[in-house]
Amino acid sequence: MSINLKWSQFLNESELKTVGIVVCLNKKQQFLIIRRSDIDDRAGQWTMPGGHIDEEDDSIESGAIRELEEEANLTCKLSDLQYLGQKGDNKHYFFTEKWSGEVSVNKPNPKTNEIEHDAFKWATIEQIKEIDNTKIPIYLLKKALEMSKND
Repeated sequence: MSINLKWSQFLNESELKTVGIVVCLNKKQQFLIIRRSDIDDRAGQWTMPGGHIDEEDDSIESGAIRELEEEANLTCKLSDLQYLGQKGDNKHYFFTEKWSGEVSVNKPNPKTNEIEHDAFKWATIEQIKEIDNTKIPIYLLKKALEMSKND
């Protein structure tokens, strides 16, 4: 049995891919969160705009910006992102307070044509802590708030 076949029993492709996530903070000190639709086993989970970095992306940051546009209909410049941190080996979080556009989550994914999210809201850290179905790293949100005070 090849080593790749052995490992494939324990890992799936999504666990190996690099992920870029954009943490958007508005002037009211609220974060943009989006809820997964029922297209996969994460249905109903609240998360932040982000996803797998594709081969066509120039960098993790540019992939995160692409995902922000695909998932939330917002655009931002590479220069408006600040590196926030990493969760695990492959999830990279970037922070911004500057974007353009109106939030919308009803846009289908350009590759799968599926609607990946069905709701959004702006929430404070305290409100996010009250959500049962989320894996949003609170420590990174606290860091984002500190970074916004230092700007």
